Order: sequence, then structure tokens, then C-alpha cells
Amino acid sequence: MKLNEFELIKTLTEKLVKTSKDLVVGIGDDAAVVKRDSFYEIISSDALVEDVHYKREWKDQVPNLYYYLGRKLLTISVSDIASMGGVPEFSVINLGVSLESCEEDLVELYEGLSQACKDYGVTIIGGDTVSSATEFFDSTVFGKANGYLLRSNAKPGDLVAVSGTLGDSKAGLEILLKREELDHYLVERFLNPQARVEEGKEALSLGIECATDVSDSFVFNLYTIAESSGVGIKVFEKEIPISESLVKYAKEKALHFALYGGEDYEIVITFKEKLLDKIEKIGFKVVGEVVNEKGVFLDERRLEKKGFLHF
Repeated sequence: MKLNEFELIKTLTEKLVKTSKDLVVGIGDDAAVVKRDSFYEIISSDALVEDVHYKREWKDQVPNLYYYLGRKLLTISVSDIASMGGVPEFSVINLGVSLESCEEDLVELYEGLSQACKDYGVTIIGGDTVSSATEFFDSTVFGKANGYLLRSNAKPGDLVAVSGTLGDSKAGLEILLKREELDHYLVERFLNPQARVEEGKEALSLGIECATDVSDSFVFNLYTIAESSGVGIKVFEKEIPISESLVKYAKEKALHFALYGGEDYEIVITFKEKLLDKIEKIGFKVVGEVVNEKGVFLDERRLEKKGFLHF
């Protein structure tokens, strides 16, 4: 039986048994949450795999490609910690080294990884290095918080807001795949995303209860909130945040990029209207509202649930 990514996760998860009474949030949200004596530990893991997430040939266009990959490797796991309202602390890094891997690239990877650790306040505490037919890099990040945000806490009447702009990363990826002239802003948004740690932390401190990050696509991740919460979400076309660079590159397709592009690593939240002024001050833009009708809508049009899937 051929499965897609999330069907496979569901099938495998059904084989697992919960053995810890301290596990508060397990598989099914952006990260796991474990109750400690005086705080919540938040844990997430992600990987970058050659020819799935990046191509070695991109070094022709981006000479310091592996520096960016090192930064991105940590950032994508930190983003999950951020979307739960946590602050990252420690990381474990695993490397799969292929016959095509070279020491120079791996040193450059660790230069980028080291800089990302400085930026996010993360200490690498261990990992593993193995031989592999395909080059890959894996990061697990451990963070902490006084509480946590969940996809499943959206309620009808909440407003929906997002940090940053959407669709830039998809454009940067397309430029690299098509080997087009570089738009450095868009390529940077793909190779060097920024995890919204401060925004997530501030949202939690304001009493926000619902959030997720935009990793698979804006629409797909809105569906993860809607389905987990048993609600619907309506967003308004005129409010979708799109950068001038994306409009210049994608033209009439810019909205589609914003809705269905992945790996923006922005944070989506839902919140009570009384918090609107405070939410805008910490860098979020209101784009819609939570409704009773199930699904995700752009104005009055139901949107298809799609985003990046591995299978």
C-alpha cells in the first residue's frame, strides 16, 4: 500500500506505546512537550537530505551553499520550538556522509551551524556521524518554556495572524532549480530562513494558545490548525503579506506562491480580538478569522489542502 507522508506517520504512530507520565504533547503537533519540575521541555527534530531538500550542484550558483545548509539545519528545528512558544537551548546533530561528501563542505556546514547556534543561543551537545549512500544532516533541538502553544486551540471568533511575508522561499527554490539569475533576497529566504523565536515567546507571554509554523505551505498549515481544532479558517486575499521581491519575480502567480509555497518558517497564530494591538506590536499581521464552517477559505472560496509531501 502506497502512503503519503502523514498517512505513514499515522500508521507508524499507532504501533507506539506511551511509557512516560511526563509526556504532555506527543506526535501530532510542531514539537513534543515534556513536563519537568519547573518548566516544559520542548523537543523537535528535522533533516536535510541531498536531492530532496538541496542539490550539490547549487554550489555553482551559491559558493557558500554548505554554510547556509548549516544555518538552515538548526533553524528548521528551532522554528518548531518557536512556534510552540519555547526558547531553544541544546541540539544533537547527526551527519550522513556519502562518497561524494568532502571535508571542505562539512567544515563549511559547521561554520554555518556554529553561527546559527550563536544567533539562537543553542549549544550542541553531541550526535553521530555515519556513512550513507545519500548525504544527509539531522538536527534535534531541545528548548524550554513556561507553557506551550498548540495547533488544536483555535476557536471560532479568533483572529488569524502571521509573521513576515509568505511565498519568498518557494521563489528562491524555483530560481535555484531553474538556474535562473539570482534574486539574492528570495534565494536567501529559501536557504537562510529565520526562526521566529521572539515572536513565539511573546505570543505565549500574551496568553495566546494556538500556533504553528509555515513549513509545508501556508494553506496546508492552516488546515493543520483547522482540523486539529475542529474549526474552519477564512483568510482575506487583500491581507496576505507578499514581498515586493516576490511580486516582481512571480507577477500574477505571487498569491499562489504565498498560499502554497513551503519553508517560509513564519508563525501563524489565532487569538482573541482584544489582543489585536499587542499582537501587531510584536510583528504579526492579521490575515483572517476562525469560523465554524470546516475547511480553509480565501474570502469565500474553499482552498485545496496541499503543500509539500515527501511521498
